Amino acid sequence: MNTRASIFLLAAMALTLPVCVQAAGPTPQQLKSWIAARRERVDLLRDESKQIDARIESRLDTLIGVLSKIADSKDSRTKVARMKEETMKTLMKTIEDYHQKRAVFLQDLRNPQTHLTEEEKLKIIGIFDQRIEKRIQQIVTLYHSMPGHRDYERYRATGGGWHGTDYERNQDFEQNRRMTTHGNSQRDAILKQIDYSLARLDRLGRDLRAQLAATTDPAERKERAAEIAKNDALIAERRRQKMEALQPPNAQLRGIGLKEAVDLDQAIKREVDDLRRDFTALFERFHSFVGELTALHATEATLAVARDQH
Repeated sequence: MNTRASIFLLAAMALTLPVCVQAAGPTPQQLKSWIAARRERVDLLRDESKQIDARIESRLDTLIGVLSKIADSKDSRTKVARMKEETMKTLMKTIEDYHQKRAVFLQDLRNPQTHLTEEEKLKIIGIFDQRIEKRIQQIVTLYHSMPGHRDYERYRATGGGWHGTDYERNQDFEQNRRMTTHGNSQRDAILKQIDYSLARLDRLGRDLRAQLAATTDPAERKERAAEIAKNDALIAERRRQKMEALQPPNAQLRGIGLKEAVDLDQAIKREVDDLRRDFTALFERFHSFVGELTALHATEATLAVARDQH
């Protein structure tokens, strides 16, 4: 064989070598190395998600705690009520975000290529359900911190005048009317949100029961039965929250002046901006966590097959 032919043969062998190695698949040792790296990544993403979630919950607890203990004064007029109104709207928007993310994750978790255990799937969906429940309860808490209706005279006597007793508009009456107007509008918004949630849960319950009736697979029947029981419990809780929201607010609160209300309003706006960034980061980390967990289990399954073949 001449030199040129030898070089051609060696080149051909070099080109085909990676294909042969690739066709053989990764060795058990390589798979173990990948599994260790994926586990480390899963643990990192889980810890980061928990830290961000804990920070969000702590900041929201503080915010709701502050707002639920204060009320407007004649000086601040409706400043505090408007802050509570905006905060409740933000919480309602958060609930919608959780519902949307929950639906996406639920669809992904039902994909046969998602290598997660049933326990892991239920735990992931349960996290969304817990947060939705807490947000609704926080909204109800804020609503009950709104001043309730009180009977004030529309006018009050100011003393005698040339033609008898003089009267002027009673500022307590005017302030209470402003507060109850805000309270009524918020109650309507809360009830609308709860009714929407009830309708969504009712549709979900019907779909789950239809899926249960359509399958004979024992594992799927067990999964659907667990989802139905959880959904029924959520419906019962939502109805309880609706009855609670229908009760008139009757809180004894500290009235604050305009300067304090303005400073608090600015602080809350900064806090809400920070929370939005935290929510974005949380969903990104959580999505990556689920993806890495799926990849980890898939690699573990591949290692199990490789061991059986050897």
